[in-house]
Amino acid sequence: MDLSDLPLNQCRLSDRETLAYRRYGNGPAKVVLVHGLAARSETWCDVVPLFPTNRYTLYLLDLLGSGASSKPGRADYSIRGHSLRLLSFLDRQGLNQVTLVGHSLGGAVVLLAAVEAMLRKAEGLLAAMVIMAGPGYIQRLPLMAEIFANRLAAALFIALYAPDLWIRVGLKMAYYDHKLVDREHIARYAPCYRNREAKRALVETCRSLVPLDQEEIAARYQDLRLPVLLLWGSHDGIVPLSQGTRLQSVIVGAELQVLDQCGHNPQEEKPAETFAILNSFISRSTNFTE
Repeated sequence: MDLSDLPLNQCRLSDRETLAYRRYGNGPAKVVLVHGLAARSETWCDVVPLFPTNRYTLYLLDLLGSGASSKPGRADYSIRGHSLRLLSFLDRQGLNQVTLVGHSLGGAVVLLAAVEAMLRKAEGLLAAMVIMAGPGYIQRLPLMAEIFANRLAAALFIALYAPDLWIRVGLKMAYYDHKLVDREHIARYAPCYRNREAKRALVETCRSLVPLDQEEIAARYQDLRLPVLLLWGSHDGIVPLSQGTRLQSVIVGAELQVLDQCGHNPQEEKPAETFAILNSFISRSTNFTE
C-alpha cells in the first residue's frame, strides 16, 4: 500500500513542534501505530491494508524529527520527550480507549507513555498496548548510536549524502529474510538517511536513547494494569527476544508471541501473521468485538 494515497494530517503541539499523521479506516477500534528508529510511518504500509476499515481506525504517526513531522534543531528527542508528545497527541485528537502499537524505539515510547499515563491516573486513556521488538531495559546500543557518539562521525553523517549501501547494511541487520533488502525497501527508508534535518534529529535521538532514570522507569512496569502484547521475531538481532521475555516476567498478564524465522521488523517480514496476532489481541483485550 502506498501511504501517500492517504491524506496527510498535522497535529500542532507548539510553535516549533508539529506531528504528522495519516488516518486509515473509520471503525470503533482506535489504534495508534508508532514507528522505530531511523524509520517513519511507511514502515507499516504492508500491514495497514489488512485491517478492516469498518472495524478499525488507525493513526499512523510520524515521531518528531521523522517522516513528515517537524524537525526542529533544538528539541527533546529522548524517549521521554517522544512519549510525552504521544500523550499530547492523544489529548489533542480527543482519543481515549486507544491501543498503542510501538515498534522498536516506538515500543519503548509507548511503554513509557503507558507508565506516564498510569502515574497521571489517566484511566480510560489507553485500552491496551503492543510492544513490538521494543527495548524496556538497557542493552547494547544500535550500531549507528555507537557511531554517532563520535561527534566527527555524526557531523559527517549529517553533511554527507547517504548511499544505498548504508541503508542496505541497516536493513540486513533488521531482516531475517535478506531478499527483502531490495530497491522497494531501500526507498522506503532512504528519506530517513537523506533529509538533513531528519539526520540531525536522528543523531540527537541516538544520543539520548538511555533515560537517566531508567531504573526508576523499569520499577514501574510491575504496576501497569492494562492488556499488554509483546510481539517479537525469533531471530531479532537488534532487540533480542530476551527483552520480551524479561518484560513478560514483570508486566502482570503480559502475553508474548514469537514469530519464527523473523527478524526485527515483523510488520514487514510477516505482515499477515502480524495482523492476525494484533487483530486477535485487540479483539480479546478491548471492548471491540469481531
